[in-house]
Amino acid sequence: MRFYRPKSFLILVLLGFVFVSLPLIVALVHAEFSMGTLAKQSAQAVYRSVNATQSGRILVDKILDLERKARQFDVLGDPGLMEDVSAIHREIERTMAHLLAIPLAKSQVKRLEALQAGERRAVETLRNEPRGSERQKASLQSFAELHSLANTAYTESFDLIVREVDATQKATERAQQVLLWQAAALVPLAVLFVAIFTHLISRPIQQIDRAIRRLGEGDFSSPARVAGPRDLEFLGERLDWLGKQLGDLERAKSKFVAQVSHELKTPLASIREGAELLVDEVVGPLNGQQREVTRILNKNSQELQKLIENLLGFSRLGAKIAPLNPVPVELDELVRRVLTDYRLVVRKKSLKLDLDLSPVTVLGDREQLKTVADNLISNAMKYTPPEGRIAIMLGKDGERALLDVTDSGPGIPPEERESVFEPFYQGRSVPSPGHLKGTGLGLSIAREFAFAHGGSLRLMDEGELGAHFRVNLPCRKGEEA
Repeated sequence: MRFYRPKSFLILVLLGFVFVSLPLIVALVHAEFSMGTLAKQSAQAVYRSVNATQSGRILVDKILDLERKARQFDVLGDPGLMEDVSAIHREIERTMAHLLAIPLAKSQVKRLEALQAGERRAVETLRNEPRGSERQKASLQSFAELHSLANTAYTESFDLIVREVDATQKATERAQQVLLWQAAALVPLAVLFVAIFTHLISRPIQQIDRAIRRLGEGDFSSPARVAGPRDLEFLGERLDWLGKQLGDLERAKSKFVAQVSHELKTPLASIREGAELLVDEVVGPLNGQQREVTRILNKNSQELQKLIENLLGFSRLGAKIAPLNPVPVELDELVRRVLTDYRLVVRKKSLKLDLDLSPVTVLGDREQLKTVADNLISNAMKYTPPEGRIAIMLGKDGERALLDVTDSGPGIPPEERESVFEPFYQGRSVPSPGHLKGTGLGLSIAREFAFAHGGSLRLMDEGELGAHFRVNLPCRKGEEA
C-alpha cells in the first residue's frame, strides 16, 4: 500500500500547515464555546439572584400593605378599601409567580407555597365574611404568620446568591480543568504533526542535497533517489539523468586523455632516445654549443615525459583504474633515487640540499609512491631560485612516516592554499627559467596517491618564505619509532 504523496511541494507545505493548525483551532473553538457557556451561566445566575432578592423585598412590602388595608377595611368598612385589597392581592400573585419560576430550594418553595395559600385565605375571608366576625378577626391575626413567612423568604433569597456564586465558581473550575486536559492532549498532537511534516518536508530536500554533493564529489554512478512530492521526485530523476550524462562525459574525457597521452609517449620515446644518444656522443663527438643544445633537448624531453605521465596518472584516477600493488618500499632509498634524476638541475642552479633521511619502510605501490616524491621534489626544484635551498626530511612519528619537502621559492599565497590540490589549477607563482609550465596535475595526483595508501598530503603553514609540503603515510608493521 502506497501512502498518498502530494503532487507538489507547495501542497505538502500547505497540508502541514493545516494539520499543525487544526489542533490549535479545535482548542480555540472549544475554549470559545466553554467561555461563552460559562458567561451565559454566570449572567443567568446574576439575573436569578437579583430577581429573587427584588421579589422577596417586594413580597414583604406588599404583605405589609395588604395587612394595613385589611385593618382599615375592618375599621371603616369602605368598599374602596376592598378594591385596594384586591389590587394588592394581584400584585402579590404576580410576585409569587416570579419567585416560584426561579429554581429555588425545596424548603423555599414550600415556604412560598404556604405564604401564598395563607394570603389567599385571608383575602377570601375579608371578601366573604362580615366585618367583626370571628373568622375575619382570625384572618387579621394570620398576618403575623404571613409577615414571618415573607421575611424568611426574603432572607433566604440571599442564600440563593451564595449558592449561585458557588455554582458559578465550580463551573469555572470545571471549565479550567477541561481546557487544561484539552491543551495537554492537543499541544503534543500539534508537536507530533510538526515533527511528522518537518520530516516529510526536509527528507526530500536532504536527499536532493546529498545527490548534488555526490555529483560535486565526482560520484556519477550512485542513483539520486528522492521520495516525496511528485515534483521533487521528478527533480531527483533529472539529477539522476544529469549524473549519468556527467559520468559519460567524464569517462569520455578520461578515455580521450589516456589515448592522447599514450599516443604521445611513442614518438616522445624516440625523441628522448635520440637526445640521449646525442648527449652520450654515440653518433660522434660534439662541440661545446652542440652539447649545450643536446642537454637542453634531453632535459625538456624528460620534462615533457613527466607531463604526459601526469596526464596518464590523472586519467587512471578519473577512471578508477589505478590499482595498488603493495610491496615493502624503503622510502629513504626511493627519495635518493628520485634525487639522482635532478643532479643536473641542482648543479646548474647551484642549489643547496639539506637531506635528513631516516630509514623508513612502508607497504605500498612503489611507482605511485615514487610519483608522490617526484612531484614534490620537482615542484621544489622548479620554484626555487638559483643558489636557493631545498630541505628534504624523512622520519617517523609513532606508526606514521613523515616526508617533508621545503623550498625557498616564492611560496604559495594564502588565497591559493585551498586550490593548489585541485586538478589543472596553476597558481600565479612563476617557475624558474628553463622549466616548462606544468599541467596543474602533479599535486592533485600526489594527494590522491597518498590517500590511496591511507595517508595524506598537506601544505604546512609555517609563515615563512617558500612552500612546505608534508606526506603522512602509515609505516609497515613492526616499523615504529
